[in-house]
Amino acid sequence: MKTITRPTVMALTVLVLGSALLAGAGEPPKRFSATAVVNGPQGTRRMPVTLIVRRFTSMEEVQRLRDLLEQGGQGALLGALRGRQDGQIDLGGVVLPVALVAVERGEDGFHYLFLTPRRIRIDETTFGKDSLDYPFGMAVLDVDDSGRGEGRLHVQAALGIDADGHVEVVDHDGADGRFEDLRVLRSVESSW
Repeated sequence: MKTITRPTVMALTVLVLGSALLAGAGEPPKRFSATAVVNGPQGTRRMPVTLIVRRFTSMEEVQRLRDLLEQGGQGALLGALRGRQDGQIDLGGVVLPVALVAVERGEDGFHYLFLTPRRIRIDETTFGKDSLDYPFGMAVLDVDDSGRGEGRLHVQAALGIDADGHVEVVDHDGADGRFEDLRVLRSVESSW
């Protein structure tokens, strides 16, 4: 198991601690395309991915969920997220509902957090019993005003609160990834 990189922790912390969108910043994009490059027990896999926002989670609700994680742990957060559908992740034809989509306006673009209360399956094998302690899938995106960006994909992660009160993300067994050629899709909204 490994802790994610500091920039991703900072991006997640900023979103989860309740920063608000800047007034007049414009409507954040809602559809993205990329190639996911995922490192896992079976090696490195590449697959097309589409991320779609159905609705943005309010910062008040993000703060409430962060507090729930701090007080009740992962189980409490999992329970609160089940049944929500703020968006979706389409990984090569496998569509997963996303329970939480948070966005923050930055200096030159937007920072996104897509969180699903289930692992993102990239291999046909099961990772084993200890993997049950890593129930979340997550995508963290940074998209500039030109519609291009970069991001991280956490296919099997655990969430917690560190001693300083920041959200901490740990990937299971090194199973993490990144996005290549991340860009905004300017097409019509999803039909679902």
